[in-house]
Parts: sequence; structure tokens; C-alpha cells
Amino acid sequence: MAQITVDIHNRAYQVACEDGQELHVQKLAAYIDRRVNELAAKSGVPGPAGQVTEARLLVMAALLIADELGETYDELEELRQAPPKMVADPASIKAAEEARSIASAAKAQLAEAETAARGAGAKLAEAEAARQASEGEARHAREALAAVEKRAEQAEAALQAALSRAAEIEAKLREAEAEQATVRATVATLTARAEEASVDQDGVAEGLEALAGRVETMADRLERAALR
Repeated sequence: MAQITVDIHNRAYQVACEDGQELHVQKLAAYIDRRVNELAAKSGVPGPAGQVTEARLLVMAALLIADELGETYDELEELRQAPPKMVADPASIKAAEEARSIASAAKAQLAEAETAARGAGAKLAEAEAARQASEGEARHAREALAAVEKRAEQAEAALQAALSRAAEIEAKLREAEAEQATVRATVATLTARAEEASVDQDGVAEGLEALAGRVETMADRLERAALR
């Protein structure tokens, strides 16, 4: 078996044929190519078409060639039924044989076109599945982003609460510092008075004891504020 390449509507096809039939098959392919190009020109398809359009063109070409073949068969049948004095036209017989070969080649091309169309359908189904998978991933990503944004909002609220609490503690610390300054001033005043007026030792002791109580109270308040 010989392998040849034929061009039909600007597309190459590998075809097997009997040895010595290469030229004949090339002629058949040229005839099919001419008919397909005629159909393409009438249908507005200027160049190589997609798989579906190519398959339709080949089907239409096969139908036209089959119609020509049918007409040739009818003519041959008329010639067979004619009186004996009528001799069949050799050109018509040859044309019928060529039409038969062309129809056979067209059927093979049609089968290839149908296979290509099924392959295109399978690829389209794969593309649709991939699109649906991408949409699902995008939906999951949006949900994850929404969750992150919600956590961020919660964290921001917690931060604001912490800052507010820190401001309160800072205010209490300033109050404690002011009170501590007051205590220092009181200590200094008591000390000065004790030195200048020779205050009774019991009175000084009572003043210092009261002062110590105030310092202890201030320390407790600072400790509670720090633990909140």
C-alpha cells in the first residue's frame, strides 16, 4: 500500500492507496477540492474553516458528488436498456467510474470530519468543566477573603478596646503620680514643721502613719488598675 498526501480546501490528508494508483487518487482529490472550494465560495467561507464548518462542507460536497453519481448511474441504466444498436459512451462509463471513486473518497473524508467534530465536542466539554472548576475556586477564595476581613475587623475592634483601656490606665497613673507628688509635698511640709516648731513626736508619728496609709491605698489602686 502506498501513502500519499492530498490537499482538500487547504488542508492536508494522508491517504492510503494501491501501488500505482497514486496519480488517480490525486486526480480524485483535486476534483473533491474543486467542489469543496466552490461550496465554500458560495457559503462565504474564504479559507480553511473550523472543524464543524469543514465537516459540513465535506458533507455537502459528498452529497453533490453522490447526486452526480446517481445521475450517471441513471444514464448508464438508460444506456443498458437502450436497443442493442446503441453503444454506451466510453466517456460516460469513465465518468461514472470516476464519480464512484470520488464518492468513495468523499465518504472517507466525511468519516474523518465526523471524528474531528467529536474531538472538538470532547474538548469543549473539558473546557466547560475547567470553567466550572475555576468558578468554584474563585467562590472559595471570596469566602476565605470575607472570613479574613471579618477577623481583621474583630482584631481592629479588640485593638481599639485595648487602646481605650490603656488610656484609662494611663489616666489613673497620672492621678497616682499627682497624688504621689502631693504625698511628697506633705512629707516635706511635715518635716519642715517638725524642724521649725518642734512638733510633738506623737503628732509627727500620727501624720506619718496617715501618710503611709495614703501611700498604701495609692499602691492598691495602681495594682487593681494594672490587673484589669
